[in-house]
Amino acid sequence: MLKLNNWYIRLLVSYFPILVLTVSMIIFLSFIAVNEISRSETAKADKITTGYVVDSIENALHEVEFTVLNEAAKNLNYSAYLNGSQVTTNKYNVVHSLRALVEDSDLIESVYLFRETDDKVLTPSAESDLADFGDRAFIEQAKNKREFQGWSVSREYREFDRLEPVRVISMYKQTPLPFGKDGILVINVDLYTVEQIIGSMTNHQVSFMHITDAAGQLIYPVSNNPEEAKGGKVLTTLASAPIGWTFESGIQDGHLLGWVSVVSYVWVILAVLTFVAAIITIIWVTRRNYKPIQLMMNRIQTFQLRDSGGNAVGMDDLTMIDRALENLIVQSQDYEKEQRESAVLQRRQLFSELISGQRGEKTIERMRKLQLLPDTGHYAVMVVRLNRYEEFQSENTPNEQNVLKFALGNVLQELAMGENLTGWGEWSTADRITFVFAMQDNDEVMLEQLRKTASVARQWVGEHLRLVLSFGIGSIVPDWNRTSQSYRDALSGMEYELSIGRDAITYSGDIPRDNSRGTFHHMQQCTECVQQFRLTNENWRETFEQLFAELKTDKIKDEDIHSLMQLFLQTLSRELKDLSDTLNEWLDDDRISALTRKVGGAVSLAEMKELLLDYLLELYDAYVAMGENKSYKTMMTEMKAYIQANFADPDLSLKHLSDRFQISGKYASHLFKLEYDMKFVDFLVQLRMQQAERLLAETDETVQNIAMQVGYANSITFGRVFKRTTGVTPGEYRRLKVRPAAES
Repeated sequence: MLKLNNWYIRLLVSYFPILVLTVSMIIFLSFIAVNEISRSETAKADKITTGYVVDSIENALHEVEFTVLNEAAKNLNYSAYLNGSQVTTNKYNVVHSLRALVEDSDLIESVYLFRETDDKVLTPSAESDLADFGDRAFIEQAKNKREFQGWSVSREYREFDRLEPVRVISMYKQTPLPFGKDGILVINVDLYTVEQIIGSMTNHQVSFMHITDAAGQLIYPVSNNPEEAKGGKVLTTLASAPIGWTFESGIQDGHLLGWVSVVSYVWVILAVLTFVAAIITIIWVTRRNYKPIQLMMNRIQTFQLRDSGGNAVGMDDLTMIDRALENLIVQSQDYEKEQRESAVLQRRQLFSELISGQRGEKTIERMRKLQLLPDTGHYAVMVVRLNRYEEFQSENTPNEQNVLKFALGNVLQELAMGENLTGWGEWSTADRITFVFAMQDNDEVMLEQLRKTASVARQWVGEHLRLVLSFGIGSIVPDWNRTSQSYRDALSGMEYELSIGRDAITYSGDIPRDNSRGTFHHMQQCTECVQQFRLTNENWRETFEQLFAELKTDKIKDEDIHSLMQLFLQTLSRELKDLSDTLNEWLDDDRISALTRKVGGAVSLAEMKELLLDYLLELYDAYVAMGENKSYKTMMTEMKAYIQANFADPDLSLKHLSDRFQISGKYASHLFKLEYDMKFVDFLVQLRMQQAERLLAETDETVQNIAMQVGYANSITFGRVFKRTTGVTPGEYRRLKVRPAAES
């Protein structure tokens, strides 16, 4: 009989609990795996099918919209009808066009045109008044929500009240296209046809689909077919933004697990076979390997006894193996960690010495030993800056930041190798990685390869890692000793990224050696542009374009460009703010600060110009609209005529004018100062005094009556103002003006 402490028996017996646990786990996990795979594949297939249905419906509705709007835009009869043309041919042609649109499309239930000037509705069948039209409620809704885009929720449509309603979804556009306001073009799509299309793409015996619109109304299914109404677990939910529908789909109850059960039986059989094979394999492996294992144990035991001083005699064999392996692993890991840390620190120190120019005696020797760069050739430094670094930190955890930085360094290295560039890079600051590249070709070829590497890297990283990079390429030098100069040149070049950069790539050789115009010239341009803008002079845009053209030509530093843009926005805010509440909304501190941040984050003058121009165009529209789309010249002409006609009104004031012309009092005062170089009060007094002088000289009216006729409540106030203006009292003026005429 074998002893229990025999290694072969102990090893053989010790495997059986593991075997039983393994087989149990295999059987259990097999069911989980089959169910999970089945569910995952079913959900994936259902999502693809539902996505196809969504795409088909969206494309069909988009085609309907495009066909109708294209016809309405190209057919001049639509515009003629909306403009109120009484030519019968125009109306006939529109009706013929509407009828053709309905007949050519299975989806279109109807198309009609509403003319707002006389509340007429033109359908493919007839023209009727809005009050008699069956869909008048929808037209009123469209008139109240003109800015609405997209398709309506499910609704009922009837052309006349006596007709049966039809379930449709509708879209409307202001006409004439694209920005007219003379009428409304309404497109109605038959939901029954849409339902037939969806039904043709859905197998109701296996799957189900429920569709609701933005209002929660059921779009599909709407029939009483029990096969369509059945449902099960929802596997896919998709929302269509263009039409506002929500698609829910899944597998009908009872159709998901039928074939899963069959596969489960197969797994059970495989598990039993695995169990039998495991028993045979364990016995065979144990008989074959127990002697080498016993020899290994004897050796470990010998070392354990020697190191522990005899305390390991009664120790379990597996414990001895575990301790021996644990000690070996710990020692190996500690050694490898120390080696890696030491190598990383040495590389970084060596790199810092190389680009800073503070090389020790053994720097070149260590570089040659590590073979980081070739001994001969041409060398250049490329600095890569990670833009919007604060945003990068806020969106990623420290571990994610390290992974992305590591990936970024590897990508740049591999792309450079693809251009025959040998490179060595290290992160010199938190947001910058610096590379030293070497190449055997001449300077021109190397510069071209560096530019190409930077361009490809910027595009690839932007698409795959969602990071925005800027590149600075230093001068190309003939040996290692001058790489520090190339590094300084690369940093200097990045200070001119906006003006000399090409797709956020700058080369130090493009830095201007002198600047014929200083920033003061550009400050004057900013001020001139704002003045033209304030005066609604259309030349402001030409000045704006010239400013950015000269910034590109003069090649000034980024910090100077940012200062100029801040000056521009501050001057604009100072000149226009408080003219009206509308402009105050555009020029409040938060909005200006947000725009300044966006402009500061631009990587090119073109991007900066586009951001500013978009804002200025919208602000200009609001500024012009503030005067009811009138120039200040026209407004001043109307305002002057109004004052001349009503200067005798004692209540005439700046507030009265602001209410009358819907502008702020401050803006009205500003226009008077700009047009007549005097205040509103002085202008009004001048008119009143001119009329008073005429009345005093040509009539016998009393001073009190004349005062009331020119807008003063009493003669005392009138006399004080008259003397201040003319230098004499009203009575003295009348004597001076009348007596000479009487004597003659």
